Amino acid sequence: LVLRQVVEGSWRFHLHGLDAALPSVLVHLILYIISVAAPFPALRFPGYLGPSLYCASVCYQTIASPLMLLMAFRLDGDGRLPQTELWAVLGGTTGLVLLGANLMGCYMVPEYRKTFYKHKSLKTLIQWMWTERETCAFGEGPDGSRADVVDFAAWTWPPSDQVRAWLEEGWANWEKEEPDW
Repeated sequence: LVLRQVVEGSWRFHLHGLDAALPSVLVHLILYIISVAAPFPALRFPGYLGPSLYCASVCYQTIASPLMLLMAFRLDGDGRLPQTELWAVLGGTTGLVLLGANLMGCYMVPEYRKTFYKHKSLKTLIQWMWTERETCAFGEGPDGSRADVVDFAAWTWPPSDQVRAWLEEGWANWEKEEPDW
């Protein structure tokens, strides 16, 4: 949480309802546990772990797994663990992880590769979503993307004068057209 405060400027979570103190702490704890157990690619989103911590988590797990297996063999005084089979399973799964990462990197749109390792703060991402993004789950165009941005907790929003100007500019039109978002 201290690192998140230093990097993001806030340790609170970015979604409405989870941005209070206790829910924020619990969500960050859950995300940390999930990242140690299985680093799902969605966790690279700056509001969760972020690309830098996501990449570090994947690298840590890949390197730590053989070390943990060695420690398990050392602690196995009776020799009950099937060493050959466990090394084969670990080798096979590590190979699959490396193959999958390489295939993902090869077939990914080149400008998006950096989203897996290069740090981008949540504020920077939100500003990009506000000014440049044209397509999102809420629809096409800047209005859909901006509606998606204001769906985040208020502390993540762009400066209030930008939000106010956008709302004043489009409100009358939205009351007539009633967009999906």
